[in-house]
Amino acid sequence: MSGLSFSSGLLAPHLQSLDVLQLLGIAIALVLGGMVKGVTGIGVPLVAMPIVTYFLPVKEAVLLLSMPIILGNIPQALEGGEMLSTVRNIAAPLIGTVIGNVIGVSVLIALEPHHAQAASGVALIVAALLLLVSPRFKLAPALARPVGFALGFGAALMESIAAVPGPLLAMYLIASGATGRAFTKQIAIILVVSVITLITTFSHGAHANLVDLAISAAASVPAIAGMLLIRPLRDRMHPLAFRVVVLVCVLAAAVQMIVKSHVLF
Repeated sequence: MSGLSFSSGLLAPHLQSLDVLQLLGIAIALVLGGMVKGVTGIGVPLVAMPIVTYFLPVKEAVLLLSMPIILGNIPQALEGGEMLSTVRNIAAPLIGTVIGNVIGVSVLIALEPHHAQAASGVALIVAALLLLVSPRFKLAPALARPVGFALGFGAALMESIAAVPGPLLAMYLIASGATGRAFTKQIAIILVVSVITLITTFSHGAHANLVDLAISAAASVPAIAGMLLIRPLRDRMHPLAFRVVVLVCVLAAAVQMIVKSHVLF
């Protein structure tokens, strides 16, 4: 049972050192992330990550946000069946995300805390800019696999460092012609596989354990609560305007993360 001790692992020791107000701050960050996702479809980590890193180191923040990503995407990944054919269609980005997470987690573990915070801030800025600009391009069939692998790899690096793989994956799937339910299912499958790889790599390289996973799973509760809270107001808000405001706030928070890391001076 010593392997499941609350004094072991990554998350429990850090959370035990926080006071009630700091724990409340993390919960509020998760609720806000859920509220934003409920209105705009933007992932919880994009909003929660810059707030959570005020209370936890980047490595622990990435791990905390991992299970909310999995639990939020499993239903969409399973929806409609046709798993095998869907997996074949997205094999290239799937392979890219697996390799990218193995490398990305290794890099994150090796980074000094202030460098990890700066790298996370840069990844958040890139993610927010991609979503603000919403680039759309079309892929020639001959380029689909190599570009899918490259963007899957890049998305996994962003996930390992800042828990925000979505923008690059969305770019690839839109460019390859995925729309509607197919888009939702494909990105959900990639995210689930990618985060499982991330957690597995963390478990081997950073001493994460089942207690960490249980804490991360519990972090899904306030995120889901945020989605439910915003539901009555969702139809009254203009999603595009709300999305822009949120992403500008994310950009500001990410810049603050880089400044706080002191890597620029």
